Amino acid sequence: MDEETVYDADTWPVVACSERRSELCDWLRANGVDPTAVPVGEDVTIEPLTLGGERAIHYTVLLRNAEGHFYRDEDTDGAAQAACMVPLVAQPPPHWLGKESS
Repeated sequence: MDEETVYDADTWPVVACSERRSELCDWLRANGVDPTAVPVGEDVTIEPLTLGGERAIHYTVLLRNAEGHFYRDEDTDGAAQAACMVPLVAQPPPHWLGKESS
């Protein structure tokens, strides 16, 4: 199975103004991901882990300091962030796949 894009950052203006935003947040939470820490400018994908069918969600997370606040990366002068991967627990709704802009 190939990589599937469940959120394309280029579609944020459409997603933000539709029911898809709350669906996306609920789906992220169901998979143990805090949607408030996922930047809107980065894609969220589902990727195969093994030939046996296990899959994972690949996303970017905004990092927090010891006090729990997001912070600036002094090297990039942007928000501190890192690539993350979590096991896919809850499948995305079938109407999402291949239709990020609808």
